[in-house]
Amino acid sequence: MNNVIERIKNFNADRDPNYLALKYKAMSHSAFRFFRGTCHLFYEDFIKELNWQDVSKAWVCGDLHLENYGTYKGDNGLVYFDMNDFDEAILAPATWEIARTVTSIYLAAIDLKLTSAKADIIANNFLDTYITILQKGKSIVVERPTAKGILKQLIDQVSARTNKTLIKERTIIKKGSLQLLIDNKRAFALNEEKKKAIQQFFEEWSKQHHPKKYNFIDTAYRIAGTGSIGIPRYVMLLQKRKDKNYVLVDMKQAKTSSLIPYIKLKQPKWNNEAERVVDIQKMVQHVSPAFIKPVLFEQKYFVLKQLQPTADKMDLVLCKGKLNKLETILQTMAEVAASGQLRSSGRKKSSTADELIELANNHKQWRNALLSFAKSYSKKVQKDYKVFCSSSIS
Repeated sequence: MNNVIERIKNFNADRDPNYLALKYKAMSHSAFRFFRGTCHLFYEDFIKELNWQDVSKAWVCGDLHLENYGTYKGDNGLVYFDMNDFDEAILAPATWEIARTVTSIYLAAIDLKLTSAKADIIANNFLDTYITILQKGKSIVVERPTAKGILKQLIDQVSARTNKTLIKERTIIKKGSLQLLIDNKRAFALNEEKKKAIQQFFEEWSKQHHPKKYNFIDTAYRIAGTGSIGIPRYVMLLQKRKDKNYVLVDMKQAKTSSLIPYIKLKQPKWNNEAERVVDIQKMVQHVSPAFIKPVLFEQKYFVLKQLQPTADKMDLVLCKGKLNKLETILQTMAEVAASGQLRSSGRKKSSTADELIELANNHKQWRNALLSFAKSYSKKVQKDYKVFCSSSIS
């Protein structure tokens, strides 16, 4: 058996086999999607091939690729564009995060049918922008007034979406009552025992934290993303008692970060993995969503958050191969990555802003090495992807 296949199977050994097949199917769509589903492979290989020094300590999302940026509504009611997946979040050298992101640029370039020369241009521009923002030492915020081009169009579009539309898309009326739509794509049916357990959990939790605010209506198993498919994840349909409006709530189990085996930096002592995910997200984002909390269900810790009609990602296909549009979006993503590190600098023993500025000023010590690694590793991902597609598990 190929080593890559063994590593994938070993990492996913504790996933629900019924849903793990869906993860493997998603990973077979493209080399980029394969990359999204194998964060663990990246860092296993990265630590062996790392050939530059980075003594910085930054709060990173850990799995930063081009589809882990997106829009959402903050608890102040405004829509932002920011990093939006913190499952792997951890204290790590700042450039580790960027190496994964730049690798994803080269892989996405394949799907976008860009030439190697164009991929080099946008990867270089991404790095240049990231370095420039760090050198300035001041984080920026991407919201409607500061967004540009088709990213501004995305924010305008999602800002107009309503919760009623989201509910209509995800529900169905059966026997006169509203239920979750079981489409076997985003939502799968649960047995009655599990549904009752989730209902009991939420009602008890709600009594403590939001007494008399919600009525529990329905629940289902939820599929979203790629890397986390197979990890216990549920969606709940709730109704607000006050105005009778419905809301959808996501509950996903928090697992240990894939970076832990390779990080020598001392981490804070979180009470649990869900607390780690939520706390780091709140440090890194300018404004976080209002409803996001760590909870305990069936002796496992989950992150509870409301699903938003404003949550979406930037579809790079909309650039239609136009390099200037793509460059603008990726420059914004680089600004966001650097800003998150600056915003959370000096928190819980992370590097100060001055130390991150120094890292950027000394970019000649690591910039070209990082770029060379990302380009080279993207080719390895393509080879691993072909092996995966030809295996029995794909």
